[in-house]
Amino acid sequence: MSHLSVAVIGAGAAGLCAARHLSALGWPGLRLRVFEQAEFVGGTWVYTDTVDTDTRGLPVHSSMYSNLRTNLPKEVMAFPDFPFQHLEESFVHHSQVLDYLKQYCEHFKLEKFIKFNTVVEKVRPADDTKWTVTTKCLKTSEESVQEFDSVMVCNGHYSVPVIPSIPGLDTFTGQVIHSHNYRRPEDFKDRSVIILGGGASGTDISIELSASASSVYLAHNNPPLPTVLPDNVHQVRGVKECLGDQVFLLNDDTRIEAGVILLATGYHYTYPFLAPDCGVTVSQRRVSPLFKHLVNINRPSMCFVGIPIQICPFPQFDLQIRYFVKTISGQIALPSKAEMLDSLQKEEEWRREVLGLPDKYFHKMGTLQWRYNKEMAALGDLEPICDGVENLYNAVHERRRQGLPFYKKDKYSLVGKEGYEGFIFDNENGKYSRMDPVFPKKDDPLFIV
Repeated sequence: MSHLSVAVIGAGAAGLCAARHLSALGWPGLRLRVFEQAEFVGGTWVYTDTVDTDTRGLPVHSSMYSNLRTNLPKEVMAFPDFPFQHLEESFVHHSQVLDYLKQYCEHFKLEKFIKFNTVVEKVRPADDTKWTVTTKCLKTSEESVQEFDSVMVCNGHYSVPVIPSIPGLDTFTGQVIHSHNYRRPEDFKDRSVIILGGGASGTDISIELSASASSVYLAHNNPPLPTVLPDNVHQVRGVKECLGDQVFLLNDDTRIEAGVILLATGYHYTYPFLAPDCGVTVSQRRVSPLFKHLVNINRPSMCFVGIPIQICPFPQFDLQIRYFVKTISGQIALPSKAEMLDSLQKEEEWRREVLGLPDKYFHKMGTLQWRYNKEMAALGDLEPICDGVENLYNAVHERRRQGLPFYKKDKYSLVGKEGYEGFIFDNENGKYSRMDPVFPKKDDPLFIV
């Protein structure tokens, strides 16, 4: 095979990575189009002060806030073939990640494949093997209909907020805001804030708000975080009900008062451009049926990159994309439809019966990501993600659990294929101590399975 036409939806990290590996095929007969509704590459990493809708009347895509720094060190965030350059800090500002993606785009000469200011309006099967993609130019309103052999959906899933059903929330007279629209801590100066959700966004924003808000209540139903917290940040149980204008009843029947509820309650998977006959449904925070959280089982020339949550994203995107490109370029064969459905059923049963995870967490990875990544590498006969990335990720996960307010001051570097070293910030004396190289073994406590 030397002729292939592929539509990539989105020019964020996943879409750029898709373009990088497709263009690396070097086929003269390759027709590659990356459709991006924004004017720039970067996807969710393109920060804007604007909330709700942009100047074109489209929903704001990015969930970045002004001061956001990554909760993973850049040493584990980078694409395997393109490290971050000339940055001393490990936990970098969102603008530095955007710069990195721009550099990636320039280095691999990807911009020539990207159609900016172009929204994908409809994707539908043209026949058993091809796809019809309808797009519209946001500058001219001109529509275009093109046919492709394959579609790679890379539009992200951190832009459409999940709003929980809480009795009384609709009559609450204080401020209700989702983390998607949170931008600056100064906007909450001297106010009492409940943050609903103990995940990455909720915990990070709770630390940031502690410098401005009078009190912050981090409300969640997970086991209490073992970390030290600022004096005005309190862990409480999740919200059961809103009572009146500023009173909240928690799941342990405690009552607290706050003028703001900030919902760090996650995001929906959403694909409004997919026609029903694409063969994919979205329900209960799950996209189905997908083989290995990636390939559309009903029409396997379509994939969805980056579906798993709680992962080390860029390296996993790279692995998923290299695998899928091999399948559509004829380098490897996918299992049969029956085999893929059987694999999916077995994973459903394993997650439900062995791990005890409800269906809404089907795409949740956490430490399961390393098993998944190794499996994808084996399926595609691919270079796996190096163990050093896994080892450092796990070490930072534990460091974050213990030192949420200050772990982002730590500085790391990878050592060889398996190890890491760094300078760890001691919050008590305000100084750094050098960490000698660490090479975890399989029985090391840092190895989380």
